[in-house]
Parts: sequence; C-alpha cells; structure tokens
Amino acid sequence: MKLTNTALLLAFTAIVFLSSCSIPPPSSQFQHVIAAIEKDKFHGWPANNGAWSWGDEILVGYTQADFDVARGHNLTGIQESKFARSTDGGETWRMFDPENFLDDENIKWLPAGKTKLQEPMNFAHSGFAMRVFASGYHGNDDPDGGFYYSYDRGATWNGPYFLGDMHNHSELVNAALTPRTDYIVMNKSECFVFITANLGEGEKTSRIACITTKDGGLTFEFVTWITPETTKYRAIMPNTIQLSEDTFLLTFRKINDPKTPIESTIEAYISTDRCQSWKFLSTIKEIKENSNPPAIVQTDDGRLCCAYGDRDSGKICGTYSSDVGKTWSEEFVIRESYQSLDEWADMGYVRLVKRTDGKLVAMYYWASPDHPQQYIAATIWKP
Repeated sequence: MKLTNTALLLAFTAIVFLSSCSIPPPSSQFQHVIAAIEKDKFHGWPANNGAWSWGDEILVGYTQADFDVARGHNLTGIQESKFARSTDGGETWRMFDPENFLDDENIKWLPAGKTKLQEPMNFAHSGFAMRVFASGYHGNDDPDGGFYYSYDRGATWNGPYFLGDMHNHSELVNAALTPRTDYIVMNKSECFVFITANLGEGEKTSRIACITTKDGGLTFEFVTWITPETTKYRAIMPNTIQLSEDTFLLTFRKINDPKTPIESTIEAYISTDRCQSWKFLSTIKEIKENSNPPAIVQTDDGRLCCAYGDRDSGKICGTYSSDVGKTWSEEFVIRESYQSLDEWADMGYVRLVKRTDGKLVAMYYWASPDHPQQYIAATIWKP
C-alpha cells in the first residue's frame, strides 16, 4: 500500500511525539528550592499530609519533629502536622502551623472533639481544601478516620469530623482505616474519596476502596473496592486523577511479600464508569526493596506524569505516559545525590501539582550535603 504525503507526515509526527516522551529532560531543566526547613528539626512525608493548589498558589503538608539520628526515621518527641505555602508557583515558600488542626500533643493521638458534620461543605468554594486523617502513619492514630476542611486555602480549618459512618459500614466494620488525603470534587455537593483499610491482623491485607458523598459530606457511601483482598501484597497510598467525565486513573504503592523477587511496585488502575468498577492498567515502577508512594498529574499536552522516590537509588524520579497510562516512558531523574546522616535514603513521598504556565512542581522530603537533616524540598520543571 502506497502512503500519501499527508499520511507520511502524520506518521512521522506521531513517531517524533512518542519518541520525545521517552527522552529524559536535561538535569539543568530542574529548579530545586527549599519549601520547609528548621534547625535541628526533621521534616517528612508530604504524601501523608497532602498537597493542594489553586492556580499558582500551592499548599503542602508535612510532619515535623526533633531531629535525632536513630534506627528507622531520624526523629524523636512530638510529631506535629504543619504546612508550607507558595503563592508564586513554588518559587518561594512560607511555613506555618494553623490553630485547630490535628492534635500535636503526642506521637499517638486520637482527634479531640471529633463530631458529626452539621452543615454540608461546599466543594466548589474557591478556597476549599479537605484533609483526611486516619491511622497508621506519623502523627496519626485514628482507625475510624475523619477529616478537616478549609474555605481559606488552608489558613484555618474546621473539624475534626467523622468520615460519615464509614467505620461501621459492613465492608469496613472490622477494618482499621488508613487513608491519606486523596479526593476528587465532582460538583458543589459530590466528591469521591479514595481510602485504604487494613482488613486483617496487622497490615497484611491492606486494600484500596472508593467512597463518595453526594450531600456535602453529611453522609458517605461505600462505592467499591478497587484492589482485591489478598495476603500476597498490600495496596496503599493511592493518588488519583480524573481524565474525563467517567474516566479516572489511580496510582498506588504496592508492597509485595518480601519473599517475591520484586518486593514493591507502583501500579495504575483505571475506571471508565465513574468509579463504579476498576481494573489493572499497568505497572509503572518496580522497586527492589524500599517502596515509596506515587504522585500523578496530567500535563498540558495530555500526557500523564508520575513521580516517586526511589529509596534504593536515593533519587526522586519520574516517567511519562502518552497513552493514558497503558505504557510509560524511560525513567528520568528529577533529583539525585541524596545525603543524610544515616545509611539509608529516608526521602520521597512526592506530591505533584501543575502551575498555570504548565510547569510541574514536585514536593518531597530530602536531605543533601548542605542540609543533611531532612527538609521539605520542591522541584520545578517544564514537562
């Protein structure tokens, strides 16, 4: 079959586009800045605490504690939940600790005064942000789960509130809820929330589920399990984006049985029926030992970008997909040369947002030769 000049041109353009997706950006393209740092303090886990953006205004949460070189994480004492804000697309940041936000009196805590929401939230409010909390990560210990919400972009928070009656739902009644903050607003009253629950003894059967509210958070409904129940791996820490009215893509941290050749992966699931059902889509990253949660965003040209920490190599990395998550490009390095005061790479837990000019901003915790005590970093680049 003989191709016309137009067909040849279209084919060549497609090949060039697909090839360009797999070419790693030059290292000089990445701009690294400090988002939160304080002398003799440990800062960590943006993925546990959440990130939000309103145009070029960005808010990222993190955990802060006294720095102390110790087995595991280099921290001691009270673990406080704080924020850093940028109003110029991640170029500069300001740290702050709002009142009435989580209980920071102990490493293990239950939110004081948790109540039932009485007035519906307005998810479409221009300053809306919601922070989901639960059990199983630093500074949190509430197996029933709950949330705070803000109308002023995280400056002040209302709460804490029960996560509806989810802890008593038949699918979750014997589970310990362990969700981080992962939600998608559909309209003024409706929102999907993606949660994790430990169903068995300890953390052997962690699963991801989708719940929803259609009345502004007054009540929540269980929609479906996303990942299967199994003891072969734990599915935790999802990060989800909406691609169309009915299509959603969820990436998550999968921790396999240590006896398997690949202990950890980052995987993608997809729903094409408005979160009612989900199926496996692709494996984004295989990690030999020390896993890390993913962050996902859609670029201005329609590609997907997934970013994550690779503790085995001590790098923050990323990859692109030009076919809605079915396949992924060659991995590129966002940041390398990690250096702390101990022998392992305690870093990563990336959150990822897009600026109005199309540049991406990755936020994560990091340590470097100049700052070997963990701090919150941000990296800006054009995808």
